[in-house]
Amino acid sequence: MSVDVVVDGDRADVVLNRPDKLNALDFPMFDALAGACEEVHAAGVKVVVVRGAGRSFCSGIDLGALGEGAGDPKATIARAQAGFRALAGLPMPTVAAVHGYALGAGLQIALACDVRIVTADATLGLLEVGYGIVPDLGGTQRLPPLVGPGVAKQMIWLAEKIDGSEAGRRGLAEIVVEPAGLDEAVGDLALRLAEIDPPAAAAAKRLVNLAGTVPLEDGMDAEAAEQAQLLGRLRL
Repeated sequence: MSVDVVVDGDRADVVLNRPDKLNALDFPMFDALAGACEEVHAAGVKVVVVRGAGRSFCSGIDLGALGEGAGDPKATIARAQAGFRALAGLPMPTVAAVHGYALGAGLQIALACDVRIVTADATLGLLEVGYGIVPDLGGTQRLPPLVGPGVAKQMIWLAEKIDGSEAGRRGLAEIVVEPAGLDEAVGDLALRLAEIDPPAAAAAKRLVNLAGTVPLEDGMDAEAAEQAQLLGRLRL
């Protein structure tokens, strides 16, 4: 399989597993990512870690596989987006464990996660404009809330490649570690996240994702509604 799911107790790892290609994505991998998200959702785990096998997280789209997407462009893009939407829509906390390259589609996988732990020497960037196209797997939508619209435009327009330390300074990475410390940092955070009450974790995720997309008063109404549901459950 090009995307593996490994379940260990309350944690599931979604592993991009095409190491000979630095986990570059082809269309079977796009489809497999969507399937993996369905699998971890059904497994009832409390935290999901997305990581890459071998030397990199994900180097982007396999340019040699682009011919597989010939046909209606919108339908092709929708097919590719499905796994990214599914990953972002998972109710439990998700963590991207980034090392090596996270470029183009690879960075957009990380952006679809809730938290990014990145090695200081990793290389991140959205390179699509250099090919005369734009990021279309959530990059233009998920990057600005993290780094601000001006920085996001600069990164996309200039097809900037930044290292993990700079990603941390810009707010793109929540945690930056030395390469040898990645597994430990991911494991520690996953354990802490798995201790959270799942309905409360899911409600907090929905509310934070809502922030800035609706007026403040509507957001506070949503807080009240979510809290009422949680309090009602606790009284049972």
